[in-house]
Parts: sequence; structure tokens; C-alpha cells
Amino acid sequence: MDALPIQEESGVPFASQADGKMHACGHDGHTAMLLAAAKALKGMEAQLQGTVRLLFQPAEESSGGAARMIGEGALEGVAAAFGLHVDPASPTGVISAKPGATFAASIASP
Repeated sequence: MDALPIQEESGVPFASQADGKMHACGHDGHTAMLLAAAKALKGMEAQLQGTVRLLFQPAEESSGGAARMIGEGALEGVAAAFGLHVDPASPTGVISAKPGATFAASIASP
């Protein structure tokens, strides 16, 4: 999902098998984090009130991914949303947070 148009030349065992396409920007990490969150939340499902919706936003590096998802109804009925993104400029083991948009310059109306 959402691979970049780059030829993989890393030589790692888990390298892309699609010619001219590579997950070069952390999408494997993002996917692993989303799956880990899903597993953890499923494990405590009886303690949760309401429904949890997990989303993987396409085109987060460019504009339009969030707006398109919102326009297609991804947030309909959602009371709260939490986003997560890796930041290679942050030291390993550091988690930072703040309210509002962090990586997105703005959210366009759908």
C-alpha cells in the first residue's frame, strides 16, 4: 500500500518484490504499529465502550490523503481521533505529542 516509485536496491531479505516500487518511507513501520494497536485493543475489547476504527491514511507525505478519506466518510460517527507518524529526525525511543496538526500543513475541506 502506498509504495513509492523507487527501485529497491537494499539487498535486505524483506525487500520489495515489485519492480520499481519500494516502501522507502516507513510504511512498513506504520503498518506494524497499526497492527500492534489493533491487537492490543482487541485484547481489551471487553473494557472498551463504543467502536474502535483503525485507519491507514494514504498519501500522508503529500496533500490530499486525509481530505479524501474524510470526504469518503472515514470519520463519520467518530468522537475522537489520534494520529501517529514516525519521525526519523527524532532520537530512538523518544515519543512526542501535541494537540492539533503536526505533520500536515493544513486539512482541506472535503
